[in-house]
Amino acid sequence: MKPISAKLLLTAVFVARGTSFLFSKILMNTMSPMNILAVRFILAFLVLAVIFHKKLLACSKNSLKGGLILGVLYTVCMIFEMYGLRLIDSGVSSLIENMAIVMVPIYAAILTRTLPKKKTMLCALLAVVGVGCLSLTQSSCSGGGLGIVLMILAALTYAACIMATEKVTQDADPVTVGMLQLGVMGLLCLIVALASGDFSLPQGSQQWGMLLLLVLLCSCFGFTFQPVGQKYLPAETAAVFTVVNPLTASVMGIVIGGEGMSFLKLVGYVLILLALLLYNLKTNASDGA
Repeated sequence: MKPISAKLLLTAVFVARGTSFLFSKILMNTMSPMNILAVRFILAFLVLAVIFHKKLLACSKNSLKGGLILGVLYTVCMIFEMYGLRLIDSGVSSLIENMAIVMVPIYAAILTRTLPKKKTMLCALLAVVGVGCLSLTQSSCSGGGLGIVLMILAALTYAACIMATEKVTQDADPVTVGMLQLGVMGLLCLIVALASGDFSLPQGSQQWGMLLLLVLLCSCFGFTFQPVGQKYLPAETAAVFTVVNPLTASVMGIVIGGEGMSFLKLVGYVLILLALLLYNLKTNASDGA
């Protein structure tokens, strides 16, 4: 796959992933977070297993290992995301989680024992100030402070997921890795849901409709094809495209979810999006794009 095709694929993937915040928040009015995750990822795995059964049967050791690693990492990330999302606005949740774009190069600098570039640190500072502004807007929400903390933990974990995806897909089939990742996530979430007594099948057309959107659009397409796009791009380049995710979630939250827009929230949105766009410009310059 050519780099331009991989970038277009990742753009579509992150648009799909961005819709999940509002759908999940609506579902949590009637279902527990772990129940949603268990049903969502098990159904997604089963759908993909039917479509790509030949790939699954021909699974290599590297693909299996990659699926297990990403499955565990993304399970942790999704638990933080869901419990944080339950407490604060969906647009705010997505913006904070997608600070992963700034955290990826910082992680890389730590691993290589080098100082991050000045522009990376500036982007990180802008993002942190933006989160501070958004935190103040969520003070009226019950548990808003905890929700902000959980979404920051989700961002830290998501950055690790992006970096791990680049590594595990190099010598593995990315579609198989994506399928196995969903299967592991579904199994782990099911175990937690059963242990806590929160598991039940969806009831009614609204629950099933929202879940099918999460399964087909956000999981089967969004989760499975991110490894496909990332296989042909560096982790830092892939992280740039996460800016599409919070834009999608924020617009949907305001237009469809009825989430209000205050001056302080607008400042927070602008600062975080500015951090993401500044980093985007830096990466494009280094890519020669």
